[in-house]
Amino acid sequence: MKNQRRRYYIYRMLTLFGALALAILLFFILFFMDNIRSGVGRLLAILMPFIYGAVIAYLLKPVCNVLDRFYLRLLTKKGKKPWKRAEGVAASLSILTGIVLGIAIVVTLLMMVIPQVLSSLSGIVAMVPSSIERFTDWITQYLGDQPVLKNYIDSISEGITDKFGLWIQESILPNLQMLVDGVTSGVVSIVNVVMNLFIGVIVAIYLLGSRKRFAIQSQMIVHSLIRERWAKAIIDETKYADRMFCGFINGKLLDSAIIGVICFLFMWIFQMPYAMLVSVIVGVTNIIPFFGPYLGAVPSALLILMVSPAKCVGFLIFVIVLQQFDGNILGPRILGNITGLSSFWVLFAILTFGGLFGFIGMIVGVPVFAVIYDVVKKLIHKGLKYRGKEGLIDEYRAVFPEEETKES
Repeated sequence: MKNQRRRYYIYRMLTLFGALALAILLFFILFFMDNIRSGVGRLLAILMPFIYGAVIAYLLKPVCNVLDRFYLRLLTKKGKKPWKRAEGVAASLSILTGIVLGIAIVVTLLMMVIPQVLSSLSGIVAMVPSSIERFTDWITQYLGDQPVLKNYIDSISEGITDKFGLWIQESILPNLQMLVDGVTSGVVSIVNVVMNLFIGVIVAIYLLGSRKRFAIQSQMIVHSLIRERWAKAIIDETKYADRMFCGFINGKLLDSAIIGVICFLFMWIFQMPYAMLVSVIVGVTNIIPFFGPYLGAVPSALLILMVSPAKCVGFLIFVIVLQQFDGNILGPRILGNITGLSSFWVLFAILTFGGLFGFIGMIVGVPVFAVIYDVVKKLIHKGLKYRGKEGLIDEYRAVFPEEETKES
């Protein structure tokens, strides 16, 4: 009895101590938020090559796994066990082939896209003065019969010209050194990104070479710290998250690449302006679920509108048809219903993570929320089973049979 009371008081003291420690920690986090944010920023800047390397390795992992099995079969005689170093040789060849293949694809795309994009941009810049001149002539012709309106617009134009001159003299010229420093810092940032990418490729090679070892070590760490039941649940959920991210991101990249190629072929056949630039915009924005097609269609339509309103209408009709094809045929073929989320939760994930993390959040928000949704669903099912309410799960399945129930 005395031992039970002692354990009870020790438990209460530890609970109180933990609550106080968490309260103090929360206070310091809120009080030193700016310092913590700057420290996290510096840490991320230092770890950026490793982040790039991890992303590259994760994108190349499925390719390396396929190549690994291919080289292993190639190096093994039929009906015999692999020779001693066959697995190591196959792994090295798969990593080398995957890295070379990835670099070749990126370089080829850049060599195809950059000249066309630069040509399109230079065409836009060259066309702007003539467009402004045509607009000015139209305004002048229209205002010829409206002298009062013409005088009003002339006064506004003169005011804008005067303010522009004052802005140049008072803001631009005194801060010219700041502008030069900004350009210099921009060049330095580009050099840093290139260096980080170069180091990231090297990091990716090491990560791909050690991926199996890291997976086993991670399982050992989890099992050493957590009870068997929870360790198994964590490992299963991690594998589910890996399947979700890998399937969604790689599938979405392939889907968007196909959409970009289809868009380019259509615009090339019908001789629409800025074919490559518009196809790049449509393909890149298509990576974003739900909102991507609209985000890419609006600026593309405006570019085409500057050249030909009729072709702009044709492009908009084509984009609507293309997105229907992608949403109802191509996308489900490549991705299927891999996330298991309804349209509402897809929209919620994109808006929430996009608001928190910008463009990257809009891309990874859906798979991240799908993992969170799966964890919450499993916890709810466990809670219902614990309280003897399994019938509610069966009722839900009966009403919504199309929704798969993944239970641990």
